[in-house]
Amino acid sequence: MREKSHKYDITQCALYKKKSSKQLKKVLCITEEEYKDILSIVHYHSFQIDKKDSTEKRNITAPDKRIKEIQTRILKLLQNVERPIWLISGEKGKCYIDNGKSHLNSNYFLTMDIKKFYDNCFREYVFLFFKNRLMMAGDLAGLCTDIVTYDGGIPTGCPTSQIIAYYAYESMFNEIYSVACKYGCEYTVYVDDMTFSAKEPFDINRMKNEVDCILRKYGHKPKYKKVKYYSKGKSVPITGTIVTGQHELKVPNRLQKRVYDDFQELKYLGGKELSDIEIRKLNSLKGRILASRNIEEGKFPEINRLTNLIS
Repeated sequence: MREKSHKYDITQCALYKKKSSKQLKKVLCITEEEYKDILSIVHYHSFQIDKKDSTEKRNITAPDKRIKEIQTRILKLLQNVERPIWLISGEKGKCYIDNGKSHLNSNYFLTMDIKKFYDNCFREYVFLFFKNRLMMAGDLAGLCTDIVTYDGGIPTGCPTSQIIAYYAYESMFNEIYSVACKYGCEYTVYVDDMTFSAKEPFDINRMKNEVDCILRKYGHKPKYKKVKYYSKGKSVPITGTIVTGQHELKVPNRLQKRVYDDFQELKYLGGKELSDIEIRKLNSLKGRILASRNIEEGKFPEINRLTNLIS
């Protein structure tokens, strides 16, 4: 059985109330040279990946090795800090599937995406997290901000991106949680996806307006075309899963189709030496099968068996 990690208050975090450069260098394992010119090691590269269960591409800005090492250190220091149970993203031991599971007992749903969330996560809010929430000296807060931000915002591909995006806008998410409670809703946050659900009907229009006002107060707004309401008995897509009207968690049709289509392309390769492209396609198929089986135990038994015979 996996041992649960101990969670502590943010005041117990090793970054809390750091006032001297000597303390910070020790905590972050950085050299004197790096401390004096942290921007000299802040380098990134960009690439694209497939969006989950989609043919669209997502732009990723990822850190180079050294700055990633320091970001990973910050992540580890923050991971065991207590955070609300409704936060799914950036939480050790949680994944997008937990987002769907959190709403299995509900009948009525509202899903909202924050439009271009990372693009509008501004450096100022990150700095205020380090300075005001972690009570760090201003210059040290600025250095930590330089480590986890790039070009004035939060890059999509950093180890710290999800957790820093939450902390930068912690007050915003807490205010939205208060609105959810007011309307008797279960509430979860997965990066820029917010899901509200309840066993009984709730005033959908008033709630949407209140959440919209809170987002705009912090420089954000909903992606209006993705604001969806689902009444009782409907199947609801929640971050890569489907919550059915029968309170079951299912694999989305789009992911099922990708598995079927990819298997049809690769099923005749058994016993052959695979090219690099074929190996990548096979690994992608295995990843999609695994994702499906994490949502629905035992999904694709025959495809899973035959796919494992290919390699």
